[in-house]
Amino acid sequence: MELNTDQFYNNKSEASPLELVQRNLKYLPWLILSVCISLLGAFLYLRYTPDVFSANGQMIIKSENPINSGDDKFNRLFLVDAGPNLTNEMAILKSTSFVQRVVEKLHLNVVYEGIGKVRSALLYKDNPLQLDLIGKKDSIPYILNITILDSASFKLNNGEVIKFGETFTYGPQGVFRLSLVNKVLSSFETMEYKVSVYPLDLATEMIVPDLNVKLVTDMGNIIGVSFKSMDKQLAADVVNAVMNEYRRLTVEDKSSIAKGTIDFIEERLDSLKSELSGVEGAIQRYQERNESLSPSEQSTLYANSMKELDSRISEVQGKKQILLWLYQYISKEENSANTVPVNLGVDEPTLGPLITAYNDLQLKRTTLLKSTTELNHLVVDLTASIEKLRKDILEALKSVESSYNITANQLSREYNQSRNKALGIPGQARELLNIERQQKIKEELYLFLLSKKEEVAIGSAAVLPNASILERATIRAELISPLPNSVIIKFLLAGLALPIFIIAIINLLNDKIKFRSDIERAVDVPISGEVSRSEDPNPLLVTLQNRTFITEQFRTIRTNMTYLLANVETPVILITSSMSGEGKSFISTNVAAAFALAGKRTLILEFDIRKPKIASNLGLSTRMGLTSFLITNEKAEELIHRVKEMENLYVFPCGAIPPNPAELMLLPRMNELFQWARQNFDVIIIDSAPVGVVSDSITLGKFADATVFILRQGYTVKKSLEFISKLKEEKKLPNLSVILNDVKESAGYGYGYGYGYGHKRNLEVYFNQDGNNKPGFWKKNTKRT
Repeated sequence: MELNTDQFYNNKSEASPLELVQRNLKYLPWLILSVCISLLGAFLYLRYTPDVFSANGQMIIKSENPINSGDDKFNRLFLVDAGPNLTNEMAILKSTSFVQRVVEKLHLNVVYEGIGKVRSALLYKDNPLQLDLIGKKDSIPYILNITILDSASFKLNNGEVIKFGETFTYGPQGVFRLSLVNKVLSSFETMEYKVSVYPLDLATEMIVPDLNVKLVTDMGNIIGVSFKSMDKQLAADVVNAVMNEYRRLTVEDKSSIAKGTIDFIEERLDSLKSELSGVEGAIQRYQERNESLSPSEQSTLYANSMKELDSRISEVQGKKQILLWLYQYISKEENSANTVPVNLGVDEPTLGPLITAYNDLQLKRTTLLKSTTELNHLVVDLTASIEKLRKDILEALKSVESSYNITANQLSREYNQSRNKALGIPGQARELLNIERQQKIKEELYLFLLSKKEEVAIGSAAVLPNASILERATIRAELISPLPNSVIIKFLLAGLALPIFIIAIINLLNDKIKFRSDIERAVDVPISGEVSRSEDPNPLLVTLQNRTFITEQFRTIRTNMTYLLANVETPVILITSSMSGEGKSFISTNVAAAFALAGKRTLILEFDIRKPKIASNLGLSTRMGLTSFLITNEKAEELIHRVKEMENLYVFPCGAIPPNPAELMLLPRMNELFQWARQNFDVIIIDSAPVGVVSDSITLGKFADATVFILRQGYTVKKSLEFISKLKEEKKLPNLSVILNDVKESAGYGYGYGYGYGHKRNLEVYFNQDGNNKPGFWKKNTKRT
């Protein structure tokens, strides 16, 4: 049978923001409490947190460099930059080595604090004490707790009483002297002080995080310096000291660069002097070796010498040839009677007289032979004398030839020497050229460095810092922490965020059905109504005289079910749930009562055979009932009981609990039972066992026209909704609808009344004629299951 359910299906869209707020209105007191606590925390934080101030200053980094010579090569040689690298300069300003200069200048390694009742206060200019480190021995930090007794003495943390101005020894740390700067004790806010002494490096590391250096503009050379401190004057002094020390550091750097440059130039000048002396010595040795002649003069000299030697060698060779000819001539027998040629160019003192005497004797012999014969003793004597002279001449020729050979060899050696020297002139010229080139280079470099030395010396005498202070820090430092508005907003947000987060976690971890929208978004079945939590222990609330809000909810459910079953003459309604404890029997009783009040004979079939409750709750006999009817021949009209308070309400109790309830429902008398019920009653309500536990409801579904699935707020798990969807898809139960039971007003919205919503107290006033039956919010609710 087709039922009219279109108007009962609900929108499955996500919950609206208003609905989300309404859902969580029960947490509003906790949210307000959290906000109040957060505001109190903000007040305490602002009250007891020390103020932190930030002092700011600016300086511009200049690009001029007094040592810059204008010569790029020289600048690169001595690492002189043409302009500043702002990134490097900011890194220098933040470096511990640089900040340590500021710490040492301002004595920031000694920290004075006044001990108050709640918090300590940092003391700087208004510090009444001054600690002098006379003989510090230890390099670890230590603390001196000072209690001023009077204007003349104080007590140290070890209990020793010491007079101001006297030296004292504090453990292994060293020797100190404490002076009282201001002796007007009445102006002191406290008499207890803490003096912390840190090593310079540790004090620097503590200060560096509070120092901030940044570019004021991306395209400019302006650097901003800021420092955070609890004392305005201290913050301003640190910023100004940083800028002043940076200016001093740049002057020191430039002076050191100039001094290093001059030292380097002087060292090079000394080296060049030695090198120039060596080059000049090489030139001197060259000139001495070459008799101060230039290569061209030497070439001319050697050419003339070679020419002369060559002529002399030729002359000697000619004379040797003549001697050879004379020797051959004299040696021949056919020339023994002939005279020897003279004046042949051989002018030797030993040879000339011998030849002259030899020729005279030959002439005499020739003259004698004209008048006598060869046998003449005169001729024989002359012949003997001639022969002897001939031998002497031959010996003389040999001797002269030997002397000519010696002379020729000597001339050849001299010629070769001159020739070799002439051939070595190009190398000598090249050697001289190399020496002169080295001399020129070293002289130019010497003069260049000498001029640069003077330039650097002049520039270093007028060194200026490459930074100018544009804006000095003042005691009008900016408060940066804690900012009241910011702190209040943060604490307020935290006070809101924490409970909201906890609420979100609670909702996320919640697996129970809490709201009507949970059902609407999960299943596509109509919601017949909602039943609020009952404060009345009576299981039967719907009576003729009762006009409470909850009874009107059951009347609303009756109206909705009547509309759903408008086409059914005698409707059979199966009421089930997913598990025990969801109020199924309570809903069955009161829905049936609502139909009975409408004048319809209504029968409740107590088919929750395993755990029957309806009959016992209503005070009816449970000895005989459905089980007796199904397994015996008992008549149904003899087993039913009318509820005393209701004229048209009847209950067919379960009876004795059998061992096999599931098989009992499969007996043939089940059809007879429902046939009898439809004939004798207008509405039949089946109180079935939970369908999520046993299958009894599935068996009874074939007898029903509609099924009502009971869900209990805060009790039924959301997975049951998946089970309902599956039942509908598989059509195991007819015409499913749901009722949300045990709805609490604290759920964040009113209870369902018809198709709208209303607040419970307003509706109670409306439904009670006298308007005095208002439940107080302090009353303990009684859960109805």
